[in-house]
Amino acid sequence: MTDGTATGASGDARQSRSVASMVFAVLRSGALGLSGLLAIAVWTTILLGVFGDVGPNLRLGLSAVALGLGTGSVALLFLLGRGMGLSYLDFRVPDWRGLGYAVGGVVALFVLQVAVAVVLTQVGVQTADHSIEQTAQQGNPQMLLVLIPASWLLIGPGEELLYRNIIQKSLYDTFSKRGALVVASAIFALAHIPAYAIGSTLAATAGTLVIIFLLSLVLGFLYLRTGNLTVSALVHGTFDAIIFAAMYVSMV
Repeated sequence: MTDGTATGASGDARQSRSVASMVFAVLRSGALGLSGLLAIAVWTTILLGVFGDVGPNLRLGLSAVALGLGTGSVALLFLLGRGMGLSYLDFRVPDWRGLGYAVGGVVALFVLQVAVAVVLTQVGVQTADHSIEQTAQQGNPQMLLVLIPASWLLIGPGEELLYRNIIQKSLYDTFSKRGALVVASAIFALAHIPAYAIGSTLAATAGTLVIIFLLSLVLGFLYLRTGNLTVSALVHGTFDAIIFAAMYVSMV
């Protein structure tokens, strides 16, 4: 009886430690996501301070550069804090298999986005516009042209570096790989609240976050299957570039 009680107590303690470690991992990952947003804001302020009063196109370009610097800064601090080198990063030239996943991933993102948007429309839920789209609609669609190359060079690689290579990969130590994918995707979606909440209803913002979460699952799955961040970054950048190009065409 005593041995059984001791064994049960030991099991409960291990379970408590496991739950505690999961909670800590989620909080740590959320803090990393928040740190990324803060770092981007800081770099944006620094760059605008250096370049002074600039036009909207250059301002948007500097914001894209700030995104790359911000996510890169957080990734570097993470690596230094854990005593890891650049070998932790999974940027590699993709092979033919990786390129196949990249093509399939772009198609999957657009099909998923359309399908979910149709479902949300059927249930009466509208989606929110990104703050960039709202600004472009106010008479400056040319700013979207800046974001097309930035999608491949900065936005896709920067966001994938932080949310996949750093956050999702670090969660492998605590969660199953599929569990890590889900948690990282939830953090990725929540990080987009500032970009969609302004000027939108709560329901529209929530509907958009659902779409972003599902799209993030696809990106996380591509990274999980290939182990190559270049694949998910290429898919992410291509998806964003096509969206920005479509917005520009529709406005002009």
